[in-house]
Amino acid sequence: MATMPSKNRVQPMGKHSKTSKSGESPTGWHSSFVPRKGKGRMKNGHRRTGSFSSTLDGSEETESSHWIRNHIRMRECITFIPDEKRKKRKTSIISKGDDRKCKCGYLYSHHHHITKEKPSDTKWNSLKHTAMAKTNAFGELEFVGFGQRVGKFVRADHTTEPEDVLKLMREQWKLELPNLLISVTGGAKNFYIKPRLQEVFRKGLIKAAQSTGAWIITGGTHAGVMKHVGEAVRTNAVAGRSDNKVVAIGVATWGIVHHKDELINPQGSFPARYHLEDPPPGRAALDPNHSHFILVDDGTNEQFGKEIKLRAELEKRISEHKTRASTHAPGSSSVSIPVVLLALQGGPGTLETVYQGVSNNTPAVIVEGSGGAADILAYGFNHSPEELVAVEGHVGQYEIVGRVDKQLEEVLRAKIVEEFGGSDPSKLDPNKLKVWTKWVVDSIKKKQLLSVFEIDSRESAKNIDVAMLRALLRANKDDYQHQLKLALAWNRSDIAETDIFTADRRWKQEELEDLMYSAILEDKVNFVKLFLENGVSLKDFLTVRRLQRLYSEIPQSGVLFDLLQKRLRERISSSTSKSLSRKPSSAKISVTMDDVGHVIQSLMGEIYVPLYERNPERYAGVDPKALCEDPTRELFLFCVLLNRQEMARLFWEEGKEGVAAALVASKLLKSMARELENDTEMSEEMLEHADKFEDLALGVLNECWGEDELRTQLLLVRELYLWGELTCLRIAISGNHLNFIAHSACQALLNNIWMGKMALDTSMIRLFSCIFIPPLVPALIYFREDQKEEETLIEPLGPDERHYSIAPGSMRRPVVARTKTSAGMIVDDIPEGEDLNKSMEMVVVHSSGSGLIHNRQAKPVQLKEENEEDEEEYEAPATEEGELDFRSSGKRIGLLTRFYLFYDAPITTFMHNVLSYILFLCLYSVVILRQFEFNVLSVIDYILAVWIFTLFCEEIRQLITTEARSVSGKLLEYVGNSWNLFDLANITTFVVAFALRFFPETFSAARVLYSLNLMIFFFRLLHIFYINKEMGPKLIMIARMLKDLIFFIFILIIFILAYGVASQAILYPNETRAGTILQGIFHKAYFQIYGELFLEEIMNDGFTCEANDTLAIATNQQRCPSEVGTWLVPVLLGLYMLVTNVLLLNLLIAMFGYTFEKVQENTDKIWKFQRYDLIKEYSDRPPLAPPVIFFSHIFLLFRAITMGCCKKCRPGDSVMKVKLEKAERKQLILWEYLNSENYLQQTRREKSQETDERVHNTQEKVDELKDLASEQDERLTRLEEQMMKSTMSLDSIVQAQAWIIKSLQQNKLAANEAPPELEVTPAEKAPRAAMPSLTREPSSMNVGKRPKTVKGRRRTLDSQPVQEIHQKARTTPYPMCDVNRCLVPDDKVPWEVPFSSYHPVNYTAECVLAGPPWADVDLMSMSLDERPFLMFNQLDTQFKGAVDRTSFIGTYKVKEKLPLNPKGRTGMVGRGLLGRFGPNHAADPVVTRWKRDKYGNKEVHPESSRNVLEFVAIQRRDNLLWAIPGGMVEPGENLTMTLKNEFGEEALGKLDKTEQERMDMSIKLDKLFRQGKEVFKGYSDDPRNTDNAWIETTAINYHDEEGYLMQNFTLQAGDDAGAVRWQDVDGTSPLFASHQAILKHVAGFHNAHF
Repeated sequence: MATMPSKNRVQPMGKHSKTSKSGESPTGWHSSFVPRKGKGRMKNGHRRTGSFSSTLDGSEETESSHWIRNHIRMRECITFIPDEKRKKRKTSIISKGDDRKCKCGYLYSHHHHITKEKPSDTKWNSLKHTAMAKTNAFGELEFVGFGQRVGKFVRADHTTEPEDVLKLMREQWKLELPNLLISVTGGAKNFYIKPRLQEVFRKGLIKAAQSTGAWIITGGTHAGVMKHVGEAVRTNAVAGRSDNKVVAIGVATWGIVHHKDELINPQGSFPARYHLEDPPPGRAALDPNHSHFILVDDGTNEQFGKEIKLRAELEKRISEHKTRASTHAPGSSSVSIPVVLLALQGGPGTLETVYQGVSNNTPAVIVEGSGGAADILAYGFNHSPEELVAVEGHVGQYEIVGRVDKQLEEVLRAKIVEEFGGSDPSKLDPNKLKVWTKWVVDSIKKKQLLSVFEIDSRESAKNIDVAMLRALLRANKDDYQHQLKLALAWNRSDIAETDIFTADRRWKQEELEDLMYSAILEDKVNFVKLFLENGVSLKDFLTVRRLQRLYSEIPQSGVLFDLLQKRLRERISSSTSKSLSRKPSSAKISVTMDDVGHVIQSLMGEIYVPLYERNPERYAGVDPKALCEDPTRELFLFCVLLNRQEMARLFWEEGKEGVAAALVASKLLKSMARELENDTEMSEEMLEHADKFEDLALGVLNECWGEDELRTQLLLVRELYLWGELTCLRIAISGNHLNFIAHSACQALLNNIWMGKMALDTSMIRLFSCIFIPPLVPALIYFREDQKEEETLIEPLGPDERHYSIAPGSMRRPVVARTKTSAGMIVDDIPEGEDLNKSMEMVVVHSSGSGLIHNRQAKPVQLKEENEEDEEEYEAPATEEGELDFRSSGKRIGLLTRFYLFYDAPITTFMHNVLSYILFLCLYSVVILRQFEFNVLSVIDYILAVWIFTLFCEEIRQLITTEARSVSGKLLEYVGNSWNLFDLANITTFVVAFALRFFPETFSAARVLYSLNLMIFFFRLLHIFYINKEMGPKLIMIARMLKDLIFFIFILIIFILAYGVASQAILYPNETRAGTILQGIFHKAYFQIYGELFLEEIMNDGFTCEANDTLAIATNQQRCPSEVGTWLVPVLLGLYMLVTNVLLLNLLIAMFGYTFEKVQENTDKIWKFQRYDLIKEYSDRPPLAPPVIFFSHIFLLFRAITMGCCKKCRPGDSVMKVKLEKAERKQLILWEYLNSENYLQQTRREKSQETDERVHNTQEKVDELKDLASEQDERLTRLEEQMMKSTMSLDSIVQAQAWIIKSLQQNKLAANEAPPELEVTPAEKAPRAAMPSLTREPSSMNVGKRPKTVKGRRRTLDSQPVQEIHQKARTTPYPMCDVNRCLVPDDKVPWEVPFSSYHPVNYTAECVLAGPPWADVDLMSMSLDERPFLMFNQLDTQFKGAVDRTSFIGTYKVKEKLPLNPKGRTGMVGRGLLGRFGPNHAADPVVTRWKRDKYGNKEVHPESSRNVLEFVAIQRRDNLLWAIPGGMVEPGENLTMTLKNEFGEEALGKLDKTEQERMDMSIKLDKLFRQGKEVFKGYSDDPRNTDNAWIETTAINYHDEEGYLMQNFTLQAGDDAGAVRWQDVDGTSPLFASHQAILKHVAGFHNAHF
């Protein structure tokens, strides 16, 4: 061992200094303005820390080394006590100097600071004979030959405070707190696990660690259990299956580490190179797959187990901290870090670890089959009976305790001796044996904390993660709340669903609210689903205060945090005039919903009006009980703003208005992606999520469009109160959703708006004719009111109306009145105060259609006769902002109204403006070409001036009526339209030119400006072509190609300048005239591209020029080219023409071709998108065209002043919006919700049918079959071994018997008579087919499980059918009494089998002996002669109504005037609770329906892959068993009547109803029982049966296929039923009598799961 450095001089023994506890890092808004550093943010807002392969930089290394040296100590022996036993051992190592060994394990030569020496009989003590010093081994650990695998390590004293170790791990090693601590303990020697199970074990362990965010703590050495754990970590790291690296911490004893001298460096090793080699005895190598090592030093050498105490204390200290989820989400439901102990194999150290663990209430999972200590503990666990013991100090709480008796304790002691006694168990120290046995016994007594699973069991090995997590739940079995917190911290919803949310546990809303809050805040989607399925109501859960908390506790990273941070700065700076960033530590700012509204508005645009701004009283957060208007919307927005796609999708599915919600989400994500300019990865992810939401909106829209086209168009333009008072169409335009706008629904809507009230098939010829000849309007123009309406009102509800059920079993909502809007939309008025969610239970969608409506009050519909005409005339509505009127009113249109509707249509306004604009261009051209004179204005000039003024007024109107709310927003929106820039340029140029024409100096400039202005006006004419389907896409292509041309021009200018400057300098050197130089550079070079080569001038061939350069410049004449230029420049020109004409121009053509092909696919979508702007513009325009539009402007200004419209109407209201009445709005929302559900169902079906999914499912099934086959092979092998052992045992028994007989004979003790022959019973003489089958005892694998009951016909070993014997008819005691039957073995049940000792009990209930009308006379109390002969096996007419005594199974025997049960003996004679001797006929109505999920789909059972049936079940009051409702058939009563009566009394509470209610119920039952299928008729194995009276039943199945019929009934327990419910048809559910067999017939009839 290396010599201890002098600077690490040993200090006197004592407590080392403790550091103060570090507080948790702030996560709320207290430190929200601290700037973030670095770019290493994870998506969830936390930094990547504690990486397995991370290394420290220089500054961090120095700081970490300084901290470790000051806080972590090691321990050295300072007292030499000779170890005589060790000295006598032979060693192959020859040591220099003194080779004596101290009892600490080190040689004398390794004791560098010996203070004294004591005799060998002194007992060595770590605390007395050692001293502490600064640790000399810490840093990073690199395993040579294992790549870049680097871990962190430290040598620490065994008395180190666990808190200091935890600080080291958190602050220096940068590890985040876990959500679970898995402590693996076991043997350091190798133990064998089968390769297949070994792989499964590793996967299960890593799954448990990764899914819960756990730390794995082991012994850290490269052997035994630790080696398996390390290999599991390595396999996971190599596969790269998760971004979450597994943290494996090894806690080992320093003295047993092989090559520990390689770790020693007083200044720290960064890294220390460690060689992994096979260690000698007493040593162990460190495992290269662990990430961190804590090497515990107590001053000893080659002594194992010295780390156990510190490890236990460290685990306990860790468990006192809160989970990682609690620290990251301070508002979440906090829970302490749970610890689970996993014990495999092991020796006495493992026993001690388990004992200390359970003593600290740490659950332990014992792996049975791994050997060693684990098998001893497992044996004790399996053979110790359980007892429930009250917990002291906790009333009503019990814990499971294992009872260990003396016999079991002796067996355990023997197993300990056998396992740990070595070759000579007699030499085992009795004191050690006593301690070890005590550890085992005390551990078993804490049975509630122990769990055992077999490592050789396929299911157990696969579910090792589940076994560990369930062990923790078992330890807290009475605290369901804590169990749920643990599952939430682990993010294991599967555990919560199967083990916590059980059928016998009812959760209250308030119990789940905090956990729901945590699940939302921590983005745990599956838990949110689980809570919603188990009773959490979002409406009651989400208060405004809680929503405000959610936004205040978001992670301090991401776009939302930055935007809220910016908003808070603005708010505080505006109110206090101080910057918050100056005092970040003292700033305590809470986010308000107004802040959130501003953030959403900044992302959506100024057109969005936040809900929180419109309802400030509710969302101010003052009232703690104030609820959100739509909680699903609020949570959906919260998740979208945090880019939590899966959670947002969940709330989108739960919410309403799916189209609008998806469009808003897509717009928000696109806006946030633009904010992340520097984070390309996150930006692309947000854009991907935005596209997914757009696909959702498109899918729902497509579903709605296929259902009802007119109602879909109404959906697009309905004002959305919850979504900023916008429309779906406007949101799609704002979010640049090309695919959505290009959908047929949007385009049909735009066509309807474009045509106004005119018919869509109106030709252009008719329009032009009416424009030029207005009197033709009534004759040529048809309106929608002129077309015959296809929709007809059906009243009352008829069979054509489709009912959509959302909640199974829900009753239909009340409908007060049915109304029809002015546009023909039929709605059912929903009573005031009824919640929309309640009305979702049943929606009536009328076949009479729907449609877009005008904003008017709905009137009650009055039905007219078929031939009666509607004489009411349609009146044109007042043209107010916010109206959309293009649907058929169903009324006759008057003459004046026709003219009004014609001229009010956007297409007419457009055509008028086009014609007006063409006329304007013609007049303008005339002025330029013929009448443009100085200071002279013609009539046309005045007309043009007025025209331009009206255009300017129209631009002002457009600016004012933009949808933005602020002045700056209006300006930005206005200039954002490129055509508006054209208009501004036109008007400005005209005004300047008009002013310049009055001055002689600028008259020519005025003419030029007029000409240029006219040119721009002509270009403006292109705007009209956007409406054309053929021309519009071409304009888009031109615009895209212009962009390519601009980039090409920059390239071309470089070549022009290069050639132009060179040629000019060569041809005309020393030219001083600037104009001539520029002309020579640009003019010639540019036009030479197009073929104007100027060769005469360049080559001076017949070109007139001045040879004297000075004279030419002085007289401003053309110079002659230089001699060099005449031959050199043509060469340059050839090269220039080659590059420009051949290369560049062809490159431009190729670019245009590429752009054309690239844009061709999306051109149509882009045109459809941009078409909206044109239609909206002319929808908003006044119907008059310039210049007479000025009168419309005067009218609008006058109306604004006189009516105060600016106060009533918010600027920006568009005519492309509809405000619906309350009833219409609800109906439309419900209709959209149904189509959303249909779309989601279709999507799920398509996904399930995808090839990849089916291949994946098939592969899983194949793997399961392989596992089963392997398991069967193993079972067969074990059976063969058992058979061999049994054969050998039998041979030994035979030999022993022979020896006994021989001995008896030799001693003359043998019997003198031969053994008697066994009596052959008639049953044995009967053929094997008549013999009853043997009942197999449950195997050891099925202990504790309910044995399966054989139903139907059973078979013997030779596959011959055997008659079934009744089971329940022999149960004891008899129902409703304490009378016990005579026991009847299975083989003695048939009457044919003699049973001489059969003495049945005679019992008849008192209620039967009282002689009610339904009971026979008591034959049992009479002698044989006195008994009357009842008419058995026939219809007994002696009684009123005639009693049917025939049996469904044939003729039964009658003995001594008493009938015999055809199924055999029951152990009781008499009638028991039955009234009739012989068969007592009953009737059982089996009312069934298909079980459906929340989406209305039939549920499929995962095992059988068949649909699941539900039946109406009642709970009997007498035995509390669930049963099919039914009863006895009274004499004279037909079967159907009995079925109806019994079902009504027991399942519907008929007896508690009034007479009128009974009559109504009877009518409904008649409808339900109209059709039925007989599924069973025969003997009922009933516990009330006796030898002389039994029940035979007829079961009729009444199936409600669609689930509609039973919606008319409310289940209510009555008569002798204690409860009633819908219950799954399942073979594992215990039911009364033979009802299970009846349900099996029903399931088989419907091919359903059983």
